[in-house]
Amino acid sequence: MKKYQMKFVQRLKNTLGDWEGRPTVMKEEIYQFLHSIKGTAASIGLPELTNVAETLLNHLVVLTKQIWEVREWQALIEPVSEYIRTYEDVLTPEIQTPLRNQLPDQPLILVIEDEVQMLALLKEELENEQYAVLLATNVEKAVEIFYSQKPDYVLLDMYLESESGFEVLEQIVEKAKQLLIPIMVISADDSKYMRMNVYRAGGFDFFPKPIEVDELKVLLKARLEHRKLLTRQILLDELTGAYNRKFLHDELERQVAEYERNNIDFSLAILDIDKFKSVNDTYGHDVGDNVLSTFSSLVLTYKRKGDFFIRYGGEEFMVLMPQTKVEEGKWGISRLLNVFQQEVFHGATEDFSCTFSSGVVSYRNHESVESMIKRADQLLYEAKSNGRNQIRTEEDLPLVIDHTIDQTLRIGIIDDDPVIHDVLRDHLQNVQFDGYKTEVKSFLGGASFFDSNWHKQGGKFVLLLDGVMPDMDGLDVLERMRNECDVKDFVIIMLTGRKEDKDIVRALELGADDYLTKPFNIHELEIRVKRLADRMLMLT
Repeated sequence: MKKYQMKFVQRLKNTLGDWEGRPTVMKEEIYQFLHSIKGTAASIGLPELTNVAETLLNHLVVLTKQIWEVREWQALIEPVSEYIRTYEDVLTPEIQTPLRNQLPDQPLILVIEDEVQMLALLKEELENEQYAVLLATNVEKAVEIFYSQKPDYVLLDMYLESESGFEVLEQIVEKAKQLLIPIMVISADDSKYMRMNVYRAGGFDFFPKPIEVDELKVLLKARLEHRKLLTRQILLDELTGAYNRKFLHDELERQVAEYERNNIDFSLAILDIDKFKSVNDTYGHDVGDNVLSTFSSLVLTYKRKGDFFIRYGGEEFMVLMPQTKVEEGKWGISRLLNVFQQEVFHGATEDFSCTFSSGVVSYRNHESVESMIKRADQLLYEAKSNGRNQIRTEEDLPLVIDHTIDQTLRIGIIDDDPVIHDVLRDHLQNVQFDGYKTEVKSFLGGASFFDSNWHKQGGKFVLLLDGVMPDMDGLDVLERMRNECDVKDFVIIMLTGRKEDKDIVRALELGADDYLTKPFNIHELEIRVKRLADRMLMLT
């Protein structure tokens, strides 16, 4: 359960980080946040957190306040934040997520040093300055980390055991220059000859041993501030504040390397403002520029902290989303679309509003970045061709319905918590059903489930349906299912935080075969799925 706990806690931190970047948060968002914790935490071995969330929910529901400022919601959910801090204090380094993805806003320092005491000293001192630190003790590991993580600064000891710092310089210096990554060489040999050779080999700074740590930290801070300024000038689009295409190429390469090393998903969305040429032609280019800058400002405000916003060209933009599956990516872009289409722009004679269309994809193993972009672009074309003002994924494309007998048991997970997806998928994909192969699919809400047409294929289905979700309530999903589908082909189990008898009765009336109250025991859920599915298949 530890990996699910880690992912769940990280998702909570991401949500709180997003909220901190916004002036206000709605009561409904806080309710959904706490309700998700209540339903998920105990199911993955965090019962104390479920109790905390339930207490806060009981307090929240009696409050009439609808709009919460940062200091207000922070005070309300401080017990959750305290639990997160306590939980992280006991994590072992082996289960920490990669630093660049875990701490996207912190400078990342690569320390290459084979002397353990010096390594520990530098790590402690730099982390005290709120830097994220990566460690390597030999040339091979140093080069691998450099190319996969692309740090903001490199500290390199000249004398590694049986190896030389010049070997590292030779293999990384050209890429470091290209990415504006300074390299500091540290050496006990403070001779003029050594310093000149370091500079000739591409070293940016030289620092003698024994190290004056305070001086090193001041120098490092100055270098990082200078690099940040240069990077903004070179990698940011002047009008919109978004990253440019050069940054996109470099970051996509890093995300692919991270996927190949640690199997960490990432997604990419292409966003294109609808009918933008008409905006320029009708209202003028100054108004068009205002639309672009306002759109960018909204995206930068409402995107997650760890996501990257890139101007791809003209009115076309990209959002690169680390640690994100396509369903989560679509949900995030939908949120941006909802905010943008409510913005009012002012022309000379009239006011108007704008929308955008988008295609969202997740990375496929071994594909090129060009292929990934091409897939997202094709989905953008589909969105434009189908009326604009929408987001498309490959799961949204029309399915070819096969009316031959399909010996597949399809298990669908409809829940707004990605951690629940992972837990259930991992446990259910290996459950055996006689004569049937198993397919497990997850959806972040009722709307994405129905939009996919996944439920209209052949075969038999087991649906695990969350009772409370932002877009469609679980009861709403059940009611629509009853109108659209042949119920004899479906087993539906409600996963609900509701404990009121009337809600459970209503779910059973609408066609649910069973229910489990969150938090639930995963092994009990497996048994119920197996029992109900076997009964359905026997009647086929």
